[in-house]
Amino acid sequence: MRHLERLLIRFGRLYRRDEYIFREDERGSEMFYIIKGRVSIEKEAGRLKKVLAELGPGEYFGEMAPLIDISRSASARVLEDSIVAVIDRDVFHSLLSYSSGVSLLFLREFSHRLKKTSQALEDMNHSWMTLAVILFFFTHWPFRSQEEALIELAVRTGKEPPEIRDLLEELARKGVILLDGGVVKEFRGDRAWDFLKGAEQTT
Repeated sequence: MRHLERLLIRFGRLYRRDEYIFREDERGSEMFYIIKGRVSIEKEAGRLKKVLAELGPGEYFGEMAPLIDISRSASARVLEDSIVAVIDRDVFHSLLSYSSGVSLLFLREFSHRLKKTSQALEDMNHSWMTLAVILFFFTHWPFRSQEEALIELAVRTGKEPPEIRDLLEELARKGVILLDGGVVKEFRGDRAWDFLKGAEQTT
């Protein structure tokens, strides 16, 4: 593995704190291996930003680009001055063919990351839907019709009414609304602001 380490160091590049290695939707054919420092992998949806992962020395990212011609699915931002090996498609293919062990390592990591990324995206989508519902309350409360409000929320968020009901029950548990028999009896704007501030600090 010493040959592999020397190869990675050979392609090392210095990135300064808060510098973007690449941004979401950019095209590229390189993957990256962190020799020193930390990198944040971030995904945006509207005004929300979700940190998918924070990576350190010995970890890699952007590995799909050398394999298939696709845009970056997330952004990579350097959290501190870092040295990162930039590995293009040809070098990456050489690494895979260098030994079966390296190939197996990548396959295992791909599987783990797909599962982790799917969960992070699901969490971000839930945060977006929660924000949309609370904003709807701010602009439409009190409702003229509970059923019409439920249908409009479903249309705006692209979710089914049962999913909206589940979210309303969650907001009731947080004290943002008061539910009685599935009907919204009260919307507490002050609690909603507190809830949103707490959600912002965790995203």
